[in-house]
Amino acid sequence: MDPQEQAELLAGVRAAADAAGVPIVINARTDVFLRQHGEPAGRLDEAISRARRYLAAGADCVYPIMLADPTELRTFVEAVAAPVNVLARPAAPAPAELAALGVARISYGPGLYAATHAHTARLLASIAAGGGLA
Repeated sequence: MDPQEQAELLAGVRAAADAAGVPIVINARTDVFLRQHGEPAGRLDEAISRARRYLAAGADCVYPIMLADPTELRTFVEAVAAPVNVLARPAAPAPAELAALGVARISYGPGLYAATHAHTARLLASIAAGGGLA
């Protein structure tokens, strides 16, 4: 979605929630890294620009989904000066390192489900082969 359209949508959601007296937290995704928007060298600046725009529109937190490089994460966190959400995944720093970088929120997406599903499949295969729950 165009960043201006997204900002307008976020502003509308914030206004509607405020008018209804419903406290919500808006976690605005910046899909620059997910969608590989533009040239790699400009993605961090674009993500920061979008994040700032979304925060100004009423977002409480920004989510540069798929951003995992520690140096870029620190730059992003410092530049937006607001809560940042990061997707936990094998390429991302561990939770303690994310916290040290200033990340405020970690999302696990489908990762926990996928790990549980894979573990369960291994257990069932072991049982089917006559083994136990090892």
